[in-house]
Amino acid sequence: MAGQSISAHADAATVTQLRQTARREGRTQSQLTAASLKLYLGMPEAVRTALRDVEALGTPEDQHNMMRAMARAVVATQYEVSRRRVAQTMQCDNEADLSTDEAILSQAVRVTAQAR
Repeated sequence: MAGQSISAHADAATVTQLRQTARREGRTQSQLTAASLKLYLGMPEAVRTALRDVEALGTPEDQHNMMRAMARAVVATQYEVSRRRVAQTMQCDNEADLSTDEAILSQAVRVTAQAR
């Protein structure tokens, strides 16, 4: 990806965490920094303001709870994306004909028998 170089200053703990995360994920520090900036700048201004407020005014517990809530939202979205992708692969050619329980059961038996 062509782009421009930027520089930033961060405290030692953040730099250490950046290095460790980059190594663990097999990405460069530059790639992680760019992804982080893209995520942050893609947030609505009100959300960025709220993040700064929690960082400045909240307790460590508030910050921890905020990160957990964000993590749950990301994982829930990942699950929904995965669920949709799997559902798309499970479409039946004769899905419109499956209007009764008996038709659904017969199709299930045919599909599972084919998998063997």
